[in-house]
Amino acid sequence: MPRIYYKEEKLSGEPIQNKFINVELFDYIFTSTNTNKFQPKINSKPSVLQRLKLKKEIFKNIQLTRDGVHYKTDEGEFYLPSSIVFFDVEDAVFPSEFYFISKIGTQIELRKCVGGKDIKWFQIPVLHTSIDDEKIISKIKNSLKVVKKLVETTHNKKVEEEREQKELERKRRIEESRPLLEKEEKEGYIELTELCVNDAASKKKIHHFIETLKNYAEDENYFTTLNFFMEFLESGGHNFIIRLDWKSAIEELEEVLKFSLKENYDESIKLPKHEKYGENKSVSQPGVFEDYDKPLRLIGLQLAFIDTQSDEYILILHQQQDKEKVKAAVNKMGYNYFEKKMK
Repeated sequence: MPRIYYKEEKLSGEPIQNKFINVELFDYIFTSTNTNKFQPKINSKPSVLQRLKLKKEIFKNIQLTRDGVHYKTDEGEFYLPSSIVFFDVEDAVFPSEFYFISKIGTQIELRKCVGGKDIKWFQIPVLHTSIDDEKIISKIKNSLKVVKKLVETTHNKKVEEEREQKELERKRRIEESRPLLEKEEKEGYIELTELCVNDAASKKKIHHFIETLKNYAEDENYFTTLNFFMEFLESGGHNFIIRLDWKSAIEELEEVLKFSLKENYDESIKLPKHEKYGENKSVSQPGVFEDYDKPLRLIGLQLAFIDTQSDEYILILHQQQDKEKVKAAVNKMGYNYFEKKMK
């Protein structure tokens, strides 16, 4: 791609500012797109409007150079302005004939330059000259109009990309400034993991995560540290804390309990069949949790709940003998423990 070189940060000729070639349009093009290369094309079967446009010549290649920098080398000191470069044939790094609009300070100027295979970059400052050919100036105007139209079609994408980038940067700053968990709360998560996870590999991964766990209380996305922690568990298949919506199907409760029993206690027992409750029944139906808790208690386990004061159920499957320890761990995490009363 041809880059434009000056000996110093100073216009070589007269500034230009008219209806079609002006600083405002130059800035709009640069700030409204990430695209640096345009190659305007006409369909093989152009419309009437396109056929009219064919009468207006435009350059086949239009490129943006986003510079505006000083450059010091053995060949001397140079200034590379931001520029819009126009040419038809790309026969060398610096085409045999090319034109450009460069911006220096708050002004722009229009220049032409000869290039070719034998031209070196440091020769460019003495090769570009002013333009007085009205046909070329008209071709540049027409090309700018086409570029403006092309930029307008990508403007919303550019704005959206910038918005997303700013949002990512905002979240990164928030995450960097987020404090680690207080010692007692961290101990609660560790103790609950110790009591409810028996698989050594899973326990190691969870402990490693807790070591760097930060405080997500009042976070705009997670709202609580527990929610962030449960997302980690769910994504890794560590199902020792079970999250169910109040309208979750009873079949879902049955499936997650079977999975948790096998994963954490290497147990497989006969649980109530969800079909007996009828179609479209949810876990919030009276007596459902008690029914599923009964066979668990026969093998020394039980269901308990972390009270999050929300419209979802947060369940823990633990050994009955560890009830007081589990309750203490949940309290350290900042929540109350409760269980359904058995009939």
